[in-house]
Amino acid sequence: MSDVGVSGERGRRGKRRRLLADRHFACLLAARLGSSLANGFLPVALSFAVLHTTDSASDLGLVLGVQAVVSLALSLFAGVAADRFPRAALLVVSSIVRLVAAATLALGLLTDTATLGWFFALAVVYGGADALFGPASMAILPDIVARDDLDEANALMGTFSSLAWTVAPASAGVIVAAYGSGAAFLVESVLMLVITLCLVFARIPAKGEAEPEHHGGTLTQLRQGWREFHIRRWLWLLTLQWTLFSMVLLAPLAVLGPLVADTYLGGPAAWGVIGTCMTIGMVCAQFTAGRIKPKRPVVFIAWLPPLIVFEALALGSGVPTVVVGGAAVLSGCAIGLQGVFFQTLMQRAVPSAVLGRVAAFDLMASEIAQPVGFAVAGPLGILFGLRPVLVGCAVLAVVGTAMFALALARVEQPELQVQDEPDDAELSRNAIEPHVPDGGSEASVR
Repeated sequence: MSDVGVSGERGRRGKRRRLLADRHFACLLAARLGSSLANGFLPVALSFAVLHTTDSASDLGLVLGVQAVVSLALSLFAGVAADRFPRAALLVVSSIVRLVAAATLALGLLTDTATLGWFFALAVVYGGADALFGPASMAILPDIVARDDLDEANALMGTFSSLAWTVAPASAGVIVAAYGSGAAFLVESVLMLVITLCLVFARIPAKGEAEPEHHGGTLTQLRQGWREFHIRRWLWLLTLQWTLFSMVLLAPLAVLGPLVADTYLGGPAAWGVIGTCMTIGMVCAQFTAGRIKPKRPVVFIAWLPPLIVFEALALGSGVPTVVVGGAAVLSGCAIGLQGVFFQTLMQRAVPSAVLGRVAAFDLMASEIAQPVGFAVAGPLGILFGLRPVLVGCAVLAVVGTAMFALALARVEQPELQVQDEPDDAELSRNAIEPHVPDGGSEASVR
């Protein structure tokens, strides 16, 4: 029997109609779409704003670095906040803070009063507010969606987010070219206003009054979150697998891919085509992810990263752009499936009381090694050549992630239906690996 079954099309359509008819989910979907548009808009608008204001690539690197460091440093505390406070309220606060930051910088740019200090302030404030949005937006979904519908809910979220990431950078470039960076940040402000209005209109209720009160301070709750993350061997192994993969392949590809396109494939237009092909693969995979029902979800997820290397291999092999584009579609399919399946698995297997903190640990660990990949990719490309380094990175990624996949094949599958939502004190007393019946359970996954 195949390890993966396919559910009926009628059932999937019924799920989607039910989800889109629910005001809470529809408004959250609109807010996530707006947030993806805003986050895709920001790098282009910010990059040209800094360059036009200071005319310094070093200043741009510092500003982007500060934003990344702030977002990463606050991610764990954002996870604690997502488990301690009403998640819908945190999303609204995050959106309002980002709205004020973007509108302030837009005013400074439009009046020619913005300085480098303004950009650092935006990086700190926006990065911190964006960090708050991530764990809360992921952890709130099981609060408003039935567990049986989480696969389709995450598929819809992923599909619209990927489409937004496709449209946003190009739109930002057009607006900057036509009207300047100030206008781009004005659009960013409007997007954040729309997000805020969607979340307010949704009126997503806080958890019921019957939920036990959280115990301990911030550090105590962080320790409890770490314990819940650590006891789930399947979870931290999948996270470490992605940490290795992002350092060995994703970061070098982001640095060397544009250089290969510029040197061998005709320039930025080729890189834009390749990126579009990647997004097409992601959208197609995410849209159809609800049909796939792996019987061993952890194993299914673990074998997806080795399939993401097609684009890097094609870029490093000297094939024409059309072939690289086809490889990018395949890589995009694997990335899209992993994003939907992993989030669904974590939302179903981790108790809601600690989900925000567990998600924060996963987010931080997944991204912490990427700066190393960014830093060494350029020098390695100069020393050994762009294409050989990409091929070498792809080979290392396949070998490394396959070793994790083989190890995860021997790990007990998680229990996906959480019957009770214990409080933090109960979690710390009874923190054990969830028991799973023989043969695993059939579910959709990252």
